[in-house]
Amino acid sequence: MEFSFEDHGYNKLIIKAGIAGNGIQAQIFRAFVPVVICWIPLAIFTAFDHTFWTGDITTSFITSFDTQLRFLISLPIFILSDRMVTPKLELILQQFMSSGIVTKKENEEFLQIIKKRTRFLKSHWTDLAVLVICYIQAFVVLTYESTYTNLIPWQMELIEGEPKLNFAGYWITLIGRPFILFLFYRWILRIIVWGTILRRTSRLDLNLFAIHPDRCGGLGFLGYSIRYFSPVAFAISVTVAGNISDFMLIEGIHLAELKYAIAGYFLLITLIFTLPLIPFIRKLIDKREKSIFENNDFANGMYREFRKQLSKGYEKVNNDDLRLPYYSSICDLNGVMENALGMKFMPFTIKDLIPLWVMSGIPFIGVVIIEVPVAELFRTIISFVL
Repeated sequence: MEFSFEDHGYNKLIIKAGIAGNGIQAQIFRAFVPVVICWIPLAIFTAFDHTFWTGDITTSFITSFDTQLRFLISLPIFILSDRMVTPKLELILQQFMSSGIVTKKENEEFLQIIKKRTRFLKSHWTDLAVLVICYIQAFVVLTYESTYTNLIPWQMELIEGEPKLNFAGYWITLIGRPFILFLFYRWILRIIVWGTILRRTSRLDLNLFAIHPDRCGGLGFLGYSIRYFSPVAFAISVTVAGNISDFMLIEGIHLAELKYAIAGYFLLITLIFTLPLIPFIRKLIDKREKSIFENNDFANGMYREFRKQLSKGYEKVNNDDLRLPYYSSICDLNGVMENALGMKFMPFTIKDLIPLWVMSGIPFIGVVIIEVPVAELFRTIISFVL
């Protein structure tokens, strides 16, 4: 099966540089190089400009939560997630064939769906288009931030009374921000491609089983894809939480004022990773309705025969009736019917969403700590426990 999410510009450069393989050293190097390129120069430039630490957390480079979290946590996780997520998604695609859900006569069409949809990710033109978008956004953000210089004081300096970008400002605008935006948008593209593969697969003549114990027609394994994307959700949430933290510290915004924005973010992050599974809903609903009628016909015949045994009078019942297989068969049939009647129309459950929500929520613990003094937080926890 030809399936990979790793074919993009940065990985291609790394491979040309002779860094390949799945070893721990290779993975660490792949993640370490961008940190060196993006973060180390910023630290050096701000050290020379005396803005690495100014004595004020609102004007220092090292206390810029958005910058530190973006480059020291989100960036390496975006890169390392390539090798973490891709093999697991490949297992899901293989499961379609190994489980018989995609029939043998449609195996080739299924493989072509994967090949055609992933070809887009391998194109140099795709990388170029994404890079252009990243630079456009970087300059749009710079235009916004330059009107509120208190948001990026360590990136600016006064020249003839006018705020201008210093070396750190130029570096983050031309190198740092476009690089991490490139990694972010590549993951967005991957999720879109993943969604198109599943949407096209849902249109095949799938061999679903209404009585399957997962109560999803045999598609219960699809819910694991949501869990597999959790590292990516964590990396995105780290950046969002860092940005919110800076606004709270610099602008004096309180968490209560951002509750709807944060709730909207959690809804958005949930939709991003669950929408690719939505196309299977129609298939599951149709299968459930069809199976109800099919199973009812069979069940009526079974109950008809069973009724003949139950119609014996009191005097005709004997010890042999206790050993008849009818009772066991009816119990088994009831279990089968319950599976069919209880078949869900969503190919995932709340359990599949919990890892996503947990990983998305962890970075926001820091946001809460900023709002609530640590001492007061401990006091609240202790009073709650006691």
